[in-house]
Amino acid sequence: MSLVPFTEMLRDAKEHHYTIGAFNILNMETIQAVLSASEKMKAPVILQVFHSHVDYAGADYLAAMAAVGANKSKYPVCLSLDHGQDFQQAKTCVDQGFTGVMIDLATSNYDENVRTTTKVVDLAHKKGVSVEAELGQIFLASCPLEVRNSGMTNPEIAAKFAKDTNIDALAVSIGTAHGFYSSKPSIDYPRLKKILDLVGCPIVVHGGSNTPDDDIRAMVKMGISKLNIGTDLMAAFEKGMQDAMKVGEYIDIQEVLEAGIANEEKVCCEKIKLLTMYKE
Repeated sequence: MSLVPFTEMLRDAKEHHYTIGAFNILNMETIQAVLSASEKMKAPVILQVFHSHVDYAGADYLAAMAAVGANKSKYPVCLSLDHGQDFQQAKTCVDQGFTGVMIDLATSNYDENVRTTTKVVDLAHKKGVSVEAELGQIFLASCPLEVRNSGMTNPEIAAKFAKDTNIDALAVSIGTAHGFYSSKPSIDYPRLKKILDLVGCPIVVHGGSNTPDDDIRAMVKMGISKLNIGTDLMAAFEKGMQDAMKVGEYIDIQEVLEAGIANEEKVCCEKIKLLTMYKE
């Protein structure tokens, strides 16, 4: 199976009451970990690449490795840019074979966000590539609670934005954040419900790492279509490697990387189980 856009994935998730896991990757080993978990859990996945990791690894390298993995997979796989910063980066990813892109201009004014997002949508849709955008600001989880919850998405404006841009998915700010939380997140469920009721396209929540399982279950049950998880997987990969390197003065690098893959795969399976527990 070749790489696919995420639009159909999210449509199926909405119809059958589960959530697609979007898992950050940046090299061959992290791709292998996520796709191995996908096979074990019999679930579609989105391989997503943070914008700076695209610059680090190269869109062409990442697309080639993801395509090899997708061709071996029994389940749908999408490769998507995460938090793309400008039109040119989105275009590069589309041109190199990504099947999804996110353009994140949430800190820009509404008109600029609409203008550039629409430009990305026009480019991507011509090549069958799905587009995600963001409205409302998603902060670092290390920020105080009052900062993290200061830029939440306005449901009415979100509904207008989705219509104005023709995006395939919308990332919203409802109380989750990126990274390790400085305190327990406080999720605005009434706001999320209103967004789900008003916005026509699938809804994405970022900041799924170290968010309590009960909160993840609640968001899945309410109907979010995609949950982004990065930090938990990267931390698991790193811990696996660290544990492997404690056994002696020298260890083959392959064994170190295999330990990282195994530990990340385990965490990824646990996340997919949470995201698919209500699947019909």
